Amino acid sequence: MMEITVIIPVYNREKLLPRTLASVVAQTYRPLHVVLVDNGSTDRSLAVLQEFCDKYAAPDFRVTVCEELNPGAPSARNAGLRRATSEWVMFFDSDDEMGARLVENYVSAIGKNPDADIVYTDMKIVDDAGRSMIKRSPRKGGIHFLCGNIFHTYFSTQRYVVRRDVIETVGAWNTEAFGWDDWELGIRLMLYTSRIVKAESSEPQVIVHAHADSITGTQCSDKVDKLLACVDEAEKHVRASGRRDADILLNCLDYKKIVLAGACRREGSMRGEQLFHDVLRGTPSRKVKAVLVSGYWLASRGVRGTARVAERLFRLF
Repeated sequence: MMEITVIIPVYNREKLLPRTLASVVAQTYRPLHVVLVDNGSTDRSLAVLQEFCDKYAAPDFRVTVCEELNPGAPSARNAGLRRATSEWVMFFDSDDEMGARLVENYVSAIGKNPDADIVYTDMKIVDDAGRSMIKRSPRKGGIHFLCGNIFHTYFSTQRYVVRRDVIETVGAWNTEAFGWDDWELGIRLMLYTSRIVKAESSEPQVIVHAHADSITGTQCSDKVDKLLACVDEAEKHVRASGRRDADILLNCLDYKKIVLAGACRREGSMRGEQLFHDVLRGTPSRKVKAVLVSGYWLASRGVRGTARVAERLFRLF
């Protein structure tokens, strides 16, 4: 049986950690190596991690507790990655939950697709009021999947397991990226390999809890420059890839900026309007400009489905 490493960064999650850690213990698959990285917590998070290690560590459930003082989840995840020894690794957030069969489903998909580099899955998002939404990912490959990931983030932190040598080859987590660091890494992974398969499940085995203090944030205007930096990084990697379809991907990245601009404008920030005009000035195609204007209008008014509109207009799907 192959071991899977689960890496979880932690910052001031004393009250939420028990739920997450209980879902890890409840996994039906063994062996596991759980790497818990405290990222300078000022509450009892580190003590909770150590207590968890003392209680549950076993030969088929290894637990490593370590500290990373450089701030930010990307730094903490890289610290955990350096302690992994297994062929396959996955990442999770300290305020979310795993369904009991998450790792088992991953391993089953790997067994059926031994050449795969990445296995991904669906997830369910639950808000503070208990309302839930399922985010499903398609099984398509190629340019359709790449563009879909730009719009929908199929490779968010909790949704995949990856070969350790693959994530190391693409540079692991970008410690200068904040907010959309998982999205930016997902772009690099998809540009590197097409050997990607989906672990199917009747019920999503990843449960993300969206709340005001979660890593998965909701506000745009207060962090727009950091988010734009992630898009700029993705653009650099697309240009460097030499892909013949790079222009399509770059158009999709411009649309990502436009939706961000619209979201900022909806929140009352004039930065959104400035970003809108900046993107349009760099877009020579009238057809693409029309799509960008439509996306900005929809996003600035809070209309859902902006990404699906773009997919149809670009005629990618």
